[in-house]
Amino acid sequence: MLEVAPPSFVTVNGRRFAYDEVCPLEPRGTVLLLTGLASKRLGWYRQLPVFGEIYRTIALDHRDTGDSDLAAEPYTTADQADDAAGVLEALGAAPAHVVGISMGGMIALELALRHPQLVRKLVLTATTAGGPTHVPASPETLALLMQERQGREAGELARQTYAKIMAPGYAERHPEVMERIAETARYRPQSIEAYQRQLMSALNHNVADRLAQLQMPTLVVHGEMDPLVPVANGRYLAEHIADARLILYPDTGHIVIIERAEDYNRAVLAFLES
Repeated sequence: MLEVAPPSFVTVNGRRFAYDEVCPLEPRGTVLLLTGLASKRLGWYRQLPVFGEIYRTIALDHRDTGDSDLAAEPYTTADQADDAAGVLEALGAAPAHVVGISMGGMIALELALRHPQLVRKLVLTATTAGGPTHVPASPETLALLMQERQGREAGELARQTYAKIMAPGYAERHPEVMERIAETARYRPQSIEAYQRQLMSALNHNVADRLAQLQMPTLVVHGEMDPLVPVANGRYLAEHIADARLILYPDTGHIVIIERAEDYNRAVLAFLES
């Protein structure tokens, strides 16, 4: 059974957000970690303690996720970016280095575009600009997002889904990681309604025609074998954001922060220090 420490909370526009924070005595700045669709702050377990040795590091539960409040209405990645902006401001944590994966990368893009004064550096992991430039996953992989969730046990659903979006064979070689993923999914599992709201926000994401507006240093990281957000999307971001750096990991699927955790942590910290 996964032991989860009680989160901290902050209220933004009447909505309560949960977060975990690790901070050294003399932080070199702040890092905000934004996770993906149907994921919680707990997904950053390989990054939070490492980044937290140097930076004030905050891992956030989005609305409709984990210990944060539910939404009552549809919303967009821009709305979630405004949530993150409000959290940074309420915690006195801005400007921050913003690190996002998948849907969290989409939110990070909107945050940097809507609130550039709050973002020092941007790390975009396994994500996309969306819109007409987006290179979609195969129909079989997209079907994973749309699959029937009613009556499915949260841990097993997560185990099966992650196994299909990680690099081939990763799940079989790392049963302990898959057990951690299943246990995380069982903690405050997301309702079907919340998942659908979050999924629609990701599917409607589109910043493709605004990438040239981004002025902050940006690092794009992608797995070359990502079946959910194909690597062409990462290349597109790197080509259309001024002076963006690109790191591609071979034999790596969608969950870069786990599949390549040590390499990823080293690369991100080097980028933030540069």
